[in-house]
This record gives sequence, structure tokens and C-alpha cells, in this order.
Amino acid sequence: MLETYDLIIVGAGSGGCATAKIASEKGLSVLLIDKRKKKDIGDKLTYDTIPAYAFREIDIPYPEGKELDMKMEKLKVLSPNKKHHFEAPLDAYLTHRLLLGQRLLKYALDAGADLLSEADVISPLVEDNFVVGVKCMLADGSEKELRSKVTCDASGIRAVVRNMLPKEIYNAEEIRPEDTVQCYREVRDLIGTCDYVPPSDYPGWYCILQNRGYFWIVPEGDGEVNVGCGLPMFADNPDPEDVTIDFINEHPQIFGEEVYGKGTGPTPFIPMRADQPELVANGLVLVGEAGWQIATNSGFGVPGSIVAGKLAAGVVAKAIETGDVSREKLWEYNVLWKKGQGAVRAFTDGIRLLVQGLDHDELNNLVKLKLLGPKEFSHLWRDQTFRYNIFEMVAKFFKGIGNIPLLLKIFRAFRTCVKIEKIYQDFPEDARDFDAWKKSKDKAYKKLSKIVK
Repeated sequence: MLETYDLIIVGAGSGGCATAKIASEKGLSVLLIDKRKKKDIGDKLTYDTIPAYAFREIDIPYPEGKELDMKMEKLKVLSPNKKHHFEAPLDAYLTHRLLLGQRLLKYALDAGADLLSEADVISPLVEDNFVVGVKCMLADGSEKELRSKVTCDASGIRAVVRNMLPKEIYNAEEIRPEDTVQCYREVRDLIGTCDYVPPSDYPGWYCILQNRGYFWIVPEGDGEVNVGCGLPMFADNPDPEDVTIDFINEHPQIFGEEVYGKGTGPTPFIPMRADQPELVANGLVLVGEAGWQIATNSGFGVPGSIVAGKLAAGVVAKAIETGDVSREKLWEYNVLWKKGQGAVRAFTDGIRLLVQGLDHDELNNLVKLKLLGPKEFSHLWRDQTFRYNIFEMVAKFFKGIGNIPLLLKIFRAFRTCVKIEKIYQDFPEDARDFDAWKKSKDKAYKKLSKIVK
């Protein structure tokens, strides 16, 4: 190991590995730090659904062989009462998460990055209002200080670097409980099926809208099924474990008794909202869940992390070359993300708030009438925005003419989501204009909140 690195990355998840791969390819000295053993990096309770564009983003092959469980081609969306549904086309892969994680790690190491595993970051190193590295607790219990020109926090929702910084260096925006999703899942044998449980050869997954979140049933390899839910943490929402177990117990003819895996993975919580307003500070960049770069409708974390890692690595490399790693010099990363995927995710976050604000009767009508249907859900699950032509607008009007209040709520919310997307696309290239931008963003979100309540 070196005494000082160009870039230290905390967390060897998909975002950390993508950042390390590209930064190393650009000639930077890079250290990846992860609290897990090397052989466990990437491990997860179940497979992961990953849109195809994530692999194209960093020019790596699609999953194949043992890493690939299924090419995901469809998403079947069901109403809470399970009487109505539609199918949306997907372009994704159901991927063995450990094997993918190990492949991403290998790319990073082959590009020249170093790895320090079984090391827990206990604090950032700060000098003159710059992050200059981290202090770690090693596997033997000893502590070690590691220094760098730039530090990347890719440590997931724990955000171990970001959360320990003083406010004069980085002032994080707090997250509301209802914007945090709590998850639970079980893996069992799929021994039967019904109208709202997919057959084992279904090339996709079923999603039941309920409890302001969604319940999923995803066929996996060897005749097994991943069944569970992610529910926002409203005070009156049920516990996702109770919801999952009740559903399984109600269908003994469909789910086998043996449990192959259960729980939540590394954490039961997902920050399901648009990203942190700032993704940089002096000597610091945020990548992945540490910056809340999650798909705000599906909860997918890998694609956003990979896109962010690529952008962050390029900006960090240019900043280090100039000898200036200040917030202002790293600001370009904020700009690139906000104007691109950040704008997309802000739009989809607005749709998430709309759907989350509907009661079950409204959701039953929404699915029945396809007021938000295959087009919308296909775009949302691919991390894309959507627009309507005049013929689609007229068709929506006649479908919803029997439920004018719901129709108006959807159209008003949609127009506000478009406005929020435009605000993100106009993100300021000069950091001095950030406060004015944030006021504009917050005002649009307040308007949306009034519409969806």
C-alpha cells in the first residue's frame, strides 16, 4: 500500500468499483476500502434486477453463465385488490449479485486499484476544511490513517464519511422517514401459481402496488422465488416482514415451507428520493446511496451508482491534474449528474410521490384505466422520463372521464414533475448560484406536495 493515494474510495459496491476502475484507467492511484472480506464483496441475499444500460455505461459485457439468472423482459403491475393489471416491457438482467460484485471488483483491481478489505472507516481526516483521507479500524483491531487528494464516499446508506463531517465542510440534507423504504424478502420454492403470482418461466416479475410501496414476486433459478416488499416508513404503515409472511402463509399451495434466505441484506433501508442537493465538498465526492442516487420508483441502486462512479472518476482525474480539488473544482460532477441522470431521477421521484399519495381505491382505478400504464412504468423502470403527444392526452382524458379528481391530480402532478426535471437540467455550473437553485427546487417540491396530498 502507498502512503498517499490520489483517490480513496470507501465502499467496494457497484459504485465504488466503477469509480475505482475508471479512475485507475485514467492513471490515478486508487485505494478501495471495504469492511467485508474480499470474497464476500458483492454478496446479497437474492439476485438483483439491473437495467441493461448500466453495463453499457462502463463498457462491460452483459451477465452470462452462472452470473445470469434471467433476461428480464416484462414487468406485470397489479392493483392492490389484484383485480386489474398491465404489463410493461423491460430491458434488464436478473443477476447473481455476488458474482457480479466480484466481476466489478476484478475490473477495478485489474485496472490498478488497491484493495484494503476487512477495514471499517471510523472517521474522515480533515485539514483546513478539506477531506484528506480516512481513519480505519483494521481486522486486527489496530487503527490506520490513510491519506488521499480526494475521498469518495460510496459506503451506501451509512454514508460513513459524509455523516461524520462538520457542517462547515458538508451540510447534508436530512431525509424524511416516508422517503425511506424498509424492505424484507424471503426465498422459497415456487410450487404453484395464480393470477397474481408468476409461473416459474415468466421472463420478469410481478409488482403489486400497496401500502404506498410495492410487493414483488420474482422467479429465480432452480424453481425458487423471491417474495417480499418495500414500504415507505409512514408511521401507520405495516411492518414489511409481517406483510410478507402473511402473504406467504395465505398461499401454502404456492410457496414451499423451506426458507432458503430471508431478511434484508446489508441494510433494510433504502433512501428512495431524489439525490443529495450537493454531491461534492472540498476533497470529497459522493457516489451511490451515500448521495441518494437510487432509482426512486424501482429502488434499483446499481445503475445509478455505476453512472455516478463514471462521472465522478472523470471529474476527480481532471481536478487532480490541475492540483485543485476544492468544492468549486469538483463541482462539475454535480453539474453532470444533475443535468443527466439527476434530472431523470428527480422527475421519477415526483411520480413516486404521486403514486405514494394515492389510496388503494385510487390505485385500483389507476391500474384499471391505465392512467399510468405500460408506457409510464416501462420508462420509470428503465430510468427514463416520458412525455405525451396530443393523441395520448386525449386518450387519457376519455379513460379517466369517470374519475375527474384522480385524472386532474395525475395531470397536475405530471406537469410539476416536468418542471422539476427542467430545474435539474438548469443546475448551475457556478457553485455560487447553488442557493438560488435550491430555493427554486424546494418551491417546486412544495407545490407537488400540495397536489399529491
